Amino acid sequence: MVVQQFRTHHVSVPLTRRMINGTFEFDRVEHILLELDIGDAIGIGHAFAFERRQAEAIRMMVLDLAEALVGKPVEAVRAVWGVLWQRLNYIGHSGPPVMALSAVDTALWDLLAQRAGLPLFRLLGAARTSVPVYATGGWLTYSKEELVEEALGLGERGFAHYKMKVGHQDWRIDIDRVEHLFDALGGTMGVMVDANQAWSVPKAIAAGRELCELGVEWFEEPIAVEDLEGSARVAAAVDIPLAGGESLFTRHDFLRLIECRAADIAMPDLMRSGGPSEFMQIATLADAHDIPVSSHAFTEVSAHLMAACPNASLVERIPGWADDLFDSPPRIADGRIHLSEDPGLGFKFSERTLRDQAVDSAPWR
Repeated sequence: MVVQQFRTHHVSVPLTRRMINGTFEFDRVEHILLELDIGDAIGIGHAFAFERRQAEAIRMMVLDLAEALVGKPVEAVRAVWGVLWQRLNYIGHSGPPVMALSAVDTALWDLLAQRAGLPLFRLLGAARTSVPVYATGGWLTYSKEELVEEALGLGERGFAHYKMKVGHQDWRIDIDRVEHLFDALGGTMGVMVDANQAWSVPKAIAAGRELCELGVEWFEEPIAVEDLEGSARVAAAVDIPLAGGESLFTRHDFLRLIECRAADIAMPDLMRSGGPSEFMQIATLADAHDIPVSSHAFTEVSAHLMAACPNASLVERIPGWADDLFDSPPRIADGRIHLSEDPGLGFKFSERTLRDQAVDSAPWR
């Protein structure tokens, strides 16, 4: 099979309210969508940013990589990944180039699975048809009452785990918010927290010890991701699993994270990983060091990959970010995502979203 043509879309999805975490804030998600056409099947992939011009930078890289595939056979997905990786060598193997590579690689795996007549998770050799999932919410803009209302509502929708944001400069504010949530939930849901790199090492250690006493299941990105030695100090000082990796690129960054013992749970992000090809290598690397993986965002695709990872923990779902992006939302019940048996990824981009929320849709080329 060869790529005959492709097209991209830029879809801007407004959020119901402005989101604030410990590091940044935003009120919409800018999605870059890719469709690769091989004649009898179309594969899809996507990437996103929170700023329009940043999303357009990713789109330019997607165009560059997709153009390089037109007329080329794509059955050997990993070999294609290597060729595209080499194409990016001069401008670097992080940021928009790798994000674009992820969208292309995802579309290729979608095509490969469709041609095999298998859902992607089965093509990857998965032994399970569902994976545990958690919902992310609890932004710093929420009152304590809104935290509780959201968590309880998500529980009613089938989630058994909830991750809330922390990261106030006075970390005691966050401890009070977490304690309030625990009291309201009464043990009905597991709770994790994410500081989004907001704190110093001393603050992270102090907060981490209090969070451990409350029963929080993991403590995510408490300090700057570049400070692996600092993260290792936090991990060694608190009796709560440290989760990290969503901001890292490819297996090379994860190798340093693991070697520094800077995380107890590895959190590859499909987009920053460079697509399913590299995500699976990161998961294998973590497994070789007895470290579980928990995917970051990109729920619809990541669920397939996590189903094939022996060291898989929880898949992340962020309500509101991509709910209407696809024509078939994931089925969530009893704290798990139940995967479809449809070939490939099992879904396409929503025609309604492409019609109503597209900033720009390029013609086939």
